[in-house]
Amino acid sequence: MKIILLSMFSVPTGHVKVAEVMQQKIKDKHPDAEVKIVDFLSFSNQWLENAVSGFYLKWIKAFPESYKRFYAQLMMSEEYTGMLKSFSVFSIYFEMKLKRLVEEEQPSHIICTHSFPSRILGKLKKKSPSFSTKTINVYTDFFINGVWDKENIDFHMVPSSEAKDELIRQYSIPSDRIFNTGVPVSNIYKDKTGKSKNTSLGRKHLLVAGGNNGLCVLNEFMMNPSGAEHFTYTVLCGHNKELFDKLSGLPNITPLMYIDDREELNAIYDSVDAIITKPGGVTITEVLNKRIPIFIHDYLPGQEEVNLEFLKEKKLVYLLNSEDPLEIITNVLKDKREMNDYLVRLQQYLSSISTCVDESLNTLLKVNQEDSLVKPSLNKTGVTKTILN
Repeated sequence: MKIILLSMFSVPTGHVKVAEVMQQKIKDKHPDAEVKIVDFLSFSNQWLENAVSGFYLKWIKAFPESYKRFYAQLMMSEEYTGMLKSFSVFSIYFEMKLKRLVEEEQPSHIICTHSFPSRILGKLKKKSPSFSTKTINVYTDFFINGVWDKENIDFHMVPSSEAKDELIRQYSIPSDRIFNTGVPVSNIYKDKTGKSKNTSLGRKHLLVAGGNNGLCVLNEFMMNPSGAEHFTYTVLCGHNKELFDKLSGLPNITPLMYIDDREELNAIYDSVDAIITKPGGVTITEVLNKRIPIFIHDYLPGQEEVNLEFLKEKKLVYLLNSEDPLEIITNVLKDKREMNDYLVRLQQYLSSISTCVDESLNTLLKVNQEDSLVKPSLNKTGVTKTILN
């Protein structure tokens, strides 16, 4: 059995983290399987990936409203108009690249963790009646944007019951092809471990997470003298060395660079009383499983803004839209009744996820295993991270 996981970038985004989680889950159950993560832009064109990933972050920071409009038109639209029509012209190039990949690797399954390769894969499959590889979408946000291919992909692992209903109602996808798994995260975050909280001097321990690049970390959370006696902070700076250096040496603050080790991150989750973060699908799902109160201080335009609407509707996060965010945090954490109600809402959401990722994968990977469509394995089995040119 050979499986390709199609992510988008080689840099560690939520889409890549989910691909890595899926890779590990497959290897745990099927140690002889060949499992590759292919960074879609990198294998198509390394120069293009470098240009797109660098431009993307600069665009969001410099012109957030412009990016918001772009996202609404391109990513949330189903119609081939405007920019999406232009996108369809360029997709021919990516279809050729993906076709070559499939012909060379002959996978039994292709799993997409990003909407762009899903769109290209769907177009390729629609044009090729003999296309036998089984295809799976794994959604990494709390909604399904307009770029994901729905009708031509065989199976869907969705983030919520609402997303499942949308696929059934709007796209006539049979319910037995949809698995309500939530956003896939490592099982380590689902273990019911006891928390070893930092209770020195009665301070609450807050985790501040600004994403892979340490964006959206507001200084007042860590540097407000009036809050120093009540809080200690662990700040995840991602790859932002400038932020790390700025926070190093400040009292009651522990800045950390990007953490790749899940056990280390899980230990941090176990030690904190709350998290201040952005509404990224993967981080939020990890924290929900850890039953940690979530405070949203900022969000990137586009997918995080849509995620936030979902989380607000479910009352799974608290917004820090006040001039005194530390007071909001203090009041919420001290309110025992509110904390109990929050845990009830959180459990209701987690209980609405009807199928675990591991069970879904076991079902999906049986498809093609016992028939003549199984493709030959590579010469050497194992786990690889591949960038093809």
